[in-house]
Amino acid sequence: MKVIVILVNPKYSGNVGAIARNMMNFGVNELRIVGSKDILNDEAYIRAVHAKEILNNAKFYDNLNDATQDIDFIVGTSGAVSGDRNLKRVPITPHELAEKYKIVDGTMGIVFGREDDGLSNKELELCDLFVSIPTSEKYPIMNLSHAVSIILYELYVSSLNKPYNVNMREASKLEKDVLLNIFNEFVDKNEYIPEYRKELCKTIFKRIISRAFISGKEANTLMCAFKEKNK
Repeated sequence: MKVIVILVNPKYSGNVGAIARNMMNFGVNELRIVGSKDILNDEAYIRAVHAKEILNNAKFYDNLNDATQDIDFIVGTSGAVSGDRNLKRVPITPHELAEKYKIVDGTMGIVFGREDDGLSNKELELCDLFVSIPTSEKYPIMNLSHAVSIILYELYVSSLNKPYNVNMREASKLEKDVLLNIFNEFVDKNEYIPEYRKELCKTIFKRIISRAFISGKEANTLMCAFKEKNK
């Protein structure tokens, strides 16, 4: 699915520039703006840093209806939720949206409202879904660019076909077995550990290693440390 970010009457150029940067971070290229081209001033380009191309290619519209005519799935966003009092504002979370994103084809337009007033009920009527980011009740309304970043992050992570690769090789079963044997030998030789606690220490360490998804490098480093203590 292709994602399109739509901003409705943004008021601050810096936010628009920061949003362009967020979009490039998470592989989203198309920006649509309901409002004036004057919003793309020097401040917007400074805040965009290396995402100026997104600003250069931004499309402008007179109203939200025109901006969403060719979009298959329209998602409205807001920090103001109402529940049963206003069914237009019954939200799902960004994570729930990301789950739906996996199974929907076509284009998804994510609509962000004004920094002060957000989206009107009339604008929300154009949307298929309403998303809100859970935040503290003490200060529930987020900065516009931050909100865009969180939602695009969730969508990006859900689109990855494999776990995030940081070029770390997971420890093999053999490496983990060797590490456990070396640790057990360390415990057996350690005169400061009471005999009745030694088996418990071995069990706890084994559980920690099993849960930790330890890398090969980490396993071998621990082996060296415990080998030194065993001498």
